[in-house]
Amino acid sequence: MSTARGGAARTLRVPGRHGYAAEFSPYLPGRLACAASQHYGIAGGGTLLIVDQIESGLRLFRSFDWNDGLFDVTWSENNEHVLVTGSGDGSLQLWDTAKAAGPLQVYKEHTQEYVQRSYIMT
Repeated sequence: MSTARGGAARTLRVPGRHGYAAEFSPYLPGRLACAASQHYGIAGGGTLLIVDQIESGLRLFRSFDWNDGLFDVTWSENNEHVLVTGSGDGSLQLWDTAKAAGPLQVYKEHTQEYVQRSYIMT
């Protein structure tokens, strides 16, 4: 993990992970959640990164690993510590940043990928 000094641009590098979605907390200024995956989301696991922007740069507050790639993240509208991620395995994970353990709940609703097809009528 490294951060760039000076200027407004700051970078957080997490080896072996590629970010897919990022969202700032609506409650805590400077707190950012990022959904990331290994191998560009083609194979491997995923990681939810919680990052704080501080005077000296970026600081990793907490990270959570998942067995498949994480591709989306959003903060709860009702609780400053709760987020939801979407995974390549078709599940949603409910996380609590105040706890270092895995997800609070996992919702597995899809058994296969959905492909939307559009047909042109002639």
